[in-house]
Amino acid sequence: MKSRAPRHFYPFRQAALAILASLLFLAPATAFAEDAASSKTLWMASAEVGIGPIGEDVFLHLTPGVTALRPMPLFRCDGSGDECRVLSRLSLHVPLRLRIADGEPETGEVFRREDWHEASDFFRILRRLEYGTFDDPIHLRAGELHSATLGQGTIVGGYYNVITTDHYRLGLQADVEEERWGSELLVNDLTNPNLVGLRAHAKLPYLYDEDHDWRQFTLGASAVTDFTAPTSLVLDEDQSTAAGPDLRPAVQQRQATTLAGADLRWRAIGGESGSLTPYVDFNHHFDIGSGIHSGVLWRQNIGHDIRLTSRLEYRHLRDRYLPHYFDPLYEVTRYQHPPLDDPDLPGPKLTAAASAEPSTRHGGYGEVQARIKEDLTLFAAYSDGSGTTPVDLRLRADYELRERARVGLFYYRAVHGDLDFGDTMAELFDLDGALGAVEARATLWRHIYAHGQFARMWRLHDDGDFESVHLFNIGVGAGATF
Repeated sequence: MKSRAPRHFYPFRQAALAILASLLFLAPATAFAEDAASSKTLWMASAEVGIGPIGEDVFLHLTPGVTALRPMPLFRCDGSGDECRVLSRLSLHVPLRLRIADGEPETGEVFRREDWHEASDFFRILRRLEYGTFDDPIHLRAGELHSATLGQGTIVGGYYNVITTDHYRLGLQADVEEERWGSELLVNDLTNPNLVGLRAHAKLPYLYDEDHDWRQFTLGASAVTDFTAPTSLVLDEDQSTAAGPDLRPAVQQRQATTLAGADLRWRAIGGESGSLTPYVDFNHHFDIGSGIHSGVLWRQNIGHDIRLTSRLEYRHLRDRYLPHYFDPLYEVTRYQHPPLDDPDLPGPKLTAAASAEPSTRHGGYGEVQARIKEDLTLFAAYSDGSGTTPVDLRLRADYELRERARVGLFYYRAVHGDLDFGDTMAELFDLDGALGAVEARATLWRHIYAHGQFARMWRLHDDGDFESVHLFNIGVGAGATF
């Protein structure tokens, strides 16, 4: 398989164009010159140093960066003042890894070549470009995708576009939410996209009065395509997988695979203190089958400090259909997925799913999230099902002691195969094969802080197989605002 990077590629020019476009994004528009006084940009500069291993080598991590925050006009807003402004954010950084311990096999290189070997790697300089927030009518974000979803997440459920140590992707998420309609867009890599998802929804119907019950119904439609989904890998003489020239498994055949769906939601109960919303999703994967997801979303506010949300879902799966096909591990399992029915057929996810015996299966999904004040967020989700339906567990936590410390955690593990309950629970908490991260930051003195990161990611081994690796980075940093 050929490398994705063109032979005559000018990476620094591409990165410079990305930065220039970002700066133009934050530049004040002439039409809003009269609001210049209220559009002052807040600049934050930082520099971090840390030390930690990647595989058999140990690296010194140097990360200088700068962030700009600026209020910007909200498009399609009929009001005035702050209600028609959203916050935009531009974060640039240059993550450098200098090798200070060269393990076997020795490379003799100071800079880690895998960090800057293809076109998309140079866009890691653009750490984050964002217009608005999740609560605004318009929200756009470019950068790494973290737990991305479309709609209820039955097709794209918690997708991460960067889970390997040797590849970076500049993803895009866009969300527009108007009074009567909305849309969502997901692109996994703006430099060379292969996974694109689109969803649109509208309140039905428009012909009824403003206070009619039918206005609580929302109809949506989704379509997600992986245009280059691998179906077979290159095998060597020992029938083992082979590594390609771009630090990915060598692919023999690819094809486009598409999932489409329609969904209906009904806000049965709604108010400031809570809401209850039943929903049903009808999804079809054109290569492996279809599924129906029916459930209920519940939200409850307890006073001003506690917000609870939960979701319970029943799944009716036909043929070889897999729920939330584009899950957190997809960027690895699209190449190498655990076998489902036939243990002699490990390989790409699409091939593994197609090799399963078609059947009608049942499953369930449940999640709960609690947000206490603005400081602590806890999230847990579990899904299970009959037959070849995988079991997976998701955990997230975030705690912030304002201006002093912050701790974040994420964990995801999927288990395949017919195991009893005890073995399944043991596998779910086995780090081998799990995607996880823990990050912490604490102020030491004024603008100086300590930071630490632990991550469980994947790296392609020389024999063409992915192996999970631990990443550590512990150090100090300093930041200033001006």
